Amino acid sequence: MTHSIIQDPKVVIYEKDFFTKCHLRPETVLDKGLCGQIVLASLLERPDTKFIVKKFCLKNKEKKARHKSVFKREVKFMQSLAHDYLTTCIAAARCPGYLAIFMKYYGRGTLDLYVGEIGLDLAEQCVLQVACALRYMHKNKLVHLDVKLDNIFLDEQHDAVLGDFGMAAELKPGQQALAKRNIGGTSGYFAPEWIAATKDVELDPYKLDSYSLGVVLWSLVFEQGPEENIHYYYETRKRRDIQEHIRDMLLRLLNRCPGTRITITDLLARVRRDSKYRIIIDNN
Repeated sequence: MTHSIIQDPKVVIYEKDFFTKCHLRPETVLDKGLCGQIVLASLLERPDTKFIVKKFCLKNKEKKARHKSVFKREVKFMQSLAHDYLTTCIAAARCPGYLAIFMKYYGRGTLDLYVGEIGLDLAEQCVLQVACALRYMHKNKLVHLDVKLDNIFLDEQHDAVLGDFGMAAELKPGQQALAKRNIGGTSGYFAPEWIAATKDVELDPYKLDSYSLGVVLWSLVFEQGPEENIHYYYETRKRRDIQEHIRDMLLRLLNRCPGTRITITDLLARVRRDSKYRIIIDNN
């Protein structure tokens, strides 16, 4: 039996506001999600040192249970996973009126900001780094289920780091599928089988991660953001001017049949043979 690497979340309780307790100054709200705010903050004594505080509001009684559930899931994944291309949690806390995740700040932002702005080499590198992170997760019976440009951060060295585990899931030993009702995601990244399925149909979540990663690569190569009505596989087949190994990656990841769609592990093994990013693939 495979031992689970996911541990119970470690959450400290603060009677004070998180920013006050940790000597932080909130600077700006970078984003407002379904559960709360993503706040850019700096140390009071060192204003150039930045962090992210992800707040989960507890003041809405109707949404409180949902916010607590997403917070718990995200914290336990971030605290349990150990990979260079996955975000980590510095601290998690319960404060008056909200829950907080304290995280590293990536000043270069997320990959959605770079559609049409980066070359094929960096696009390939970023996708392979995310693939390495997914290989690590899949090996441990974990699936991300929301791989998208907005959830992939760039660090100062232009390395890609996958974050946001609010929809991630762990499969039990022997389990290979999840019912659609238990699978989240984002419009434009859904695989064809997810779109066609009713809520009780069971789907291979590993292949859903493969497809979503394919959409990320497609967007960077075609210099176009994802949209629900785009037939990614067909658009890739039409193009003959793409580098052959990139086109091969796209067609295998975006295969509309989950049974023959490539797994993340097989993708990396295939790419590794002739890739200049072999060191990344071998060491991560």
